[in-house]
Amino acid sequence: MVLFKRIKKGFTLAEVLVTLGIIGVVSALTVPTLMQNHQRKVFVTQLHKVYSEIGQAVELYMSDNHLVSLREGRITGNQAELNTFVKKYFKVVKDCNGRYYNPNGNSCFAQYYTTLDGSTTIDETAWQCMVTVTLASGASLCLDTGAMEDTEAGADVNGDGVVDENDKAHSSMGAATDAVALTVGVDVNGMAGPNIYGRDFFRMDVNNRGLVYDSTWTDDSELDTSAVSFGIGKIVEDGWQMTY
Repeated sequence: MVLFKRIKKGFTLAEVLVTLGIIGVVSALTVPTLMQNHQRKVFVTQLHKVYSEIGQAVELYMSDNHLVSLREGRITGNQAELNTFVKKYFKVVKDCNGRYYNPNGNSCFAQYYTTLDGSTTIDETAWQCMVTVTLASGASLCLDTGAMEDTEAGADVNGDGVVDENDKAHSSMGAATDAVALTVGVDVNGMAGPNIYGRDFFRMDVNNRGLVYDSTWTDDSELDTSAVSFGIGKIVEDGWQMTY
């Protein structure tokens, strides 16, 4: 009678360690890229949501007021009307009274933002818009209807002895061109990071007909990674993808 001895096979400790090492190296190479791609998709999704909300709000405003052009409404160059527009057509959870960042609190935007190429970091403390708010979605908006003269933080521009929103100066004309009725700065996740122009902070414009677009972007435009005013043109052109 022949007996067969059962041989137990398995991995040696060395083999297991080598395998784990390989997995670790592959993970270290691929996981950061996967996370960055995921983060960019999240930012684009949030940006598109705000883009849609602005388009819908403008459409409702024009319909409710029987306007053919936004220039016919009081929203252009009128801070009170712009405030009313935002409060009526958006779900606002915080009003920052026209300031981006207030060191004493009630801020809608982070204090510092960096350009996409990392060459410049901007302190937003002195930056202003006619209206700055944070929405229920977590996005922050800066809305303006004209060229703006920023003042130093704490400056009593009008000499009334009080530093308040009345010290902010705005022109009564349009923004980048006569075709632009509104200019909107958007941080898609509010004060949360990474606080980079072109990642979570963008600019979009609204023309007289209510179209939301990038007034500075054309078919032959090149991406400017040093831009502080970073428009949505490249993302829209690429089919709502952050390819850069």
